[in-house]
Amino acid sequence: MSGYFERTWVLLTVLALLQCSSAQFCSFWTSDCIEPLAQVAVPFSFQPLFPDPITLFYGFDALSSGKGQGPMTKTAFWLGYQDRNIDQKAIDTNRTTEIGFRIGNITGSPSGGNNGCDGIWSEDCTRELKNSIQRGIFHLPPPIDHHRRPLAAALEHMMWDPPKLDSCPRQLFEDVASIPVQDFIRESVPQQNVTVMTPGSGYNPWQVWYIDDMTSRQQASQVALGIITRSPTYDSEPPHSPDDVQVELVCVQAPRAPPSGSSNSDD
Repeated sequence: MSGYFERTWVLLTVLALLQCSSAQFCSFWTSDCIEPLAQVAVPFSFQPLFPDPITLFYGFDALSSGKGQGPMTKTAFWLGYQDRNIDQKAIDTNRTTEIGFRIGNITGSPSGGNNGCDGIWSEDCTRELKNSIQRGIFHLPPPIDHHRRPLAAALEHMMWDPPKLDSCPRQLFEDVASIPVQDFIRESVPQQNVTVMTPGSGYNPWQVWYIDDMTSRQQASQVALGIITRSPTYDSEPPHSPDDVQVELVCVQAPRAPPSGSSNSDD
């Protein structure tokens, strides 16, 4: 009888270990997690709402043969921050804070002002791009409560009808398939309530998507652009001017540095 209990205990232990192992495993085709071949984390300031810096995480995985015969990458991003460290005094109207993430056909090395973006194009381009995003959100058609995600709506329009940005690369909006957007903070008055999305991780990324015909080496050469906005939104007055829309840009690059023994190398 004691042998039966011993065998049962061993079996339960093995099953528990398998479940634990399964819970921590993330395959290339699992769309709600990522085990990055390369990853980067860049802190940036987003005051007044966040008194302390917040961090943009970006990573990708790769297969030499995706759904077809060509290579494919799996891309993800998320933010890290102290979600309880919000300055309540900064909440004076209903606002939504969103992040858009653009990758493809822009190369270089992030450096300089505006979180590395000035070194990719120029300070003039950064200023033009910020102003264009502010105007795009400011000029969204009323009523404003139809736009619970102002940045997503503005970027969709800018991709359909690219703005003229004399100091910026032409392909900024003309040569990209999509710009995933995630809203992560909602502010409301008069109670000064704030709802903050749980900070992300590799096992809880905010957005995951796949890019066809992209090798890890090609993606490592690309500069990704994070666009973070804080905009007046649902059940509130429209912005009085484009300056009512806060915009931050963050340029990041995840160099290819596969872990020892990685099976996802595609060179």
